[in-house]
Amino acid sequence: MSEQKPGFDFAAFKDAFERKDAERWAKFYAEDAEWIEYKSSAPPRDPVRMVGRGRIAEFIASLEKSDIEITLADEVLGRERAAFSVDVTLPDGKRVFEHTIVHIEDGRIVRQVDVEAWD
Repeated sequence: MSEQKPGFDFAAFKDAFERKDAERWAKFYAEDAEWIEYKSSAPPRDPVRMVGRGRIAEFIASLEKSDIEITLADEVLGRERAAFSVDVTLPDGKRVFEHTIVHIEDGRIVRQVDVEAWD
């Protein structure tokens, strides 16, 4: 397995992600990054697409203000991609589980793809 490229600090990304620190978390995305989510309400024919760091930052900010608990685990780190699982507990106790792959260029995430399963 190869190492991450210099410039992408996965440990810092994970910390910002799990703390829901919107300002730090959003800085890991390239200006023109794309975040795609597949779930039952957004199937492959019509996934959720967030394009641009500004739009992604808005979404992350909404998570920061929420009462969800979020954990990142099972990281697999490569030079240009990383994969991990995300476990979310909602305020009502229901859970969301997802697998995520991020594509990295020049130390920033340029594409993120999530596949989610909901209680």
